[in-house]
Amino acid sequence: MEILIVEDEFNAREGLGNLLGKLSENYVVCGKASDGEQGLILAKALKPDLVFADIEMPKLNGLEMIEKIKEDGQDPYFIILSGYSEFKYAQKGITLGVEEYLLKPITYSDLKSNMEGIERKLSLKKEKATLIEESIPKEEILEQILLNTGKNLENLYKRVKSNIKQNESMYIVNLCLRDKYVDKSEFIIKEIYNFMKYYKIESFYYSVLKEYNYLPILVNSPIDFLEFIKMLKYNFLFALRKSGFSSITVSIIKLNQLAEIGDSLNKIKNLSRWPIVLGNDEIIHEDLISKLKINKCNYPREIENELLKAIKNNDQARLADINQKFISYLKANIYNPIEIIDICSKYIFSILTTSKVCNNDLYTEFKNEGILDSIKISCTFDELKERLDYVIDKVCEKNEVGSAVNSLIVRKAINYIKEYYSDKISLEDIASGMNITPEYLSRLFTKELGKSFSDYLKEYRIDKAKELLVRNKMKIYEVAEKVGYSDSKYFCKVFKELIGVSPKEYMKFY
Repeated sequence: MEILIVEDEFNAREGLGNLLGKLSENYVVCGKASDGEQGLILAKALKPDLVFADIEMPKLNGLEMIEKIKEDGQDPYFIILSGYSEFKYAQKGITLGVEEYLLKPITYSDLKSNMEGIERKLSLKKEKATLIEESIPKEEILEQILLNTGKNLENLYKRVKSNIKQNESMYIVNLCLRDKYVDKSEFIIKEIYNFMKYYKIESFYYSVLKEYNYLPILVNSPIDFLEFIKMLKYNFLFALRKSGFSSITVSIIKLNQLAEIGDSLNKIKNLSRWPIVLGNDEIIHEDLISKLKINKCNYPREIENELLKAIKNNDQARLADINQKFISYLKANIYNPIEIIDICSKYIFSILTTSKVCNNDLYTEFKNEGILDSIKISCTFDELKERLDYVIDKVCEKNEVGSAVNSLIVRKAINYIKEYYSDKISLEDIASGMNITPEYLSRLFTKELGKSFSDYLKEYRIDKAKELLVRNKMKIYEVAEKVGYSDSKYFCKVFKELIGVSPKEYMKFY
């Protein structure tokens, strides 16, 4: 049992320490303090099992010190030292969770009785903590430490520490699984055990972090860092590929001490993106990245313009070529993967906002599926291309369904909108020009296009507004007037309803 004594009287402090030593060699006085402030500092640093605290002390009295220790998240046992005149203060200590109090002068028998009681309580506390700790499966230990979710993290660290050799290296090897591999983690774990058995590595922990599609492994081994990387690349990664896990990527972090595990998740997230740049067959680590010459990645506006034109023309073959051109552009140089993901997000955003003008249901469908979120967690170019192709296929599918306009009357109305959208247009004026009733034109329009005349006009104007906002860098009120809105506030309201962001936000995004 580690004990902290906080007592301002020198003789009382030293006498208590000597008395504890006579009672049992298991009573280790780890620190002594002469006032409450010093006691608070030592309690934080030493984390004792038991604190003896005098009540009347300079700077910070015993009860105030106990309260602050509790606030700091620590939960040692406390014994208050008090004189008869301070007994009422000792009673107050009960509300702070103080276990016992001792009246001065302290006698051998009183101290022995109190210490035996504390020892029993401490034993039960440790037994309870051990039961909780042992109830956690080994496969969840690393997960709880990395995610900082365990209620007894200190005990989990101790459990790991007891199973590793301090003179050997510690690594966190992380496998980025992808969605399709998470359900096959048992086969991947089998390959992990085969690898560890082959290299006679006995001490390791692993967990499956489904939230991130990660499978991190804590490894304790005498093998040095560079040699371990070679083993992972030419043995472990090769075995995964042979078993059919073609797109799993592997990264590694070297730990200087066990406590660094808790801060490793952000490093893992960062490293997991770099296969976008370095490919699937490299073991990703910080030293490798530090040697790269990283270029600035600019948004390919010309490619985007080609894409939007192809979407409007529903040119599926051209769209596939443009997607490949976009990917090739991102592969042409070494870019930071964060920039690549950001550019892909903008590219998808442009497709979605264009699609929203064409088909509002499609925009909602993509939004519900979390397309932008899936781009942000992509770790390879194959994933990026797969998601881009999926979006394009869906756009073409919807455009194909909604592209057939058979009525000559509706086609004439659409052509009129395209020519005069910047002017004041009404259903009544167009109907009058074709010698039909507005009601008839409205029914035909809705039947052919699946949307009302006013919705089509609104969406067409906003589509044109997007082009003006990005390409001409006009002021918002000027854009509003150009597309037929005399009230810029109303224009902003309509724009946000359709696109999901304000015109100002849209300009900033591009």
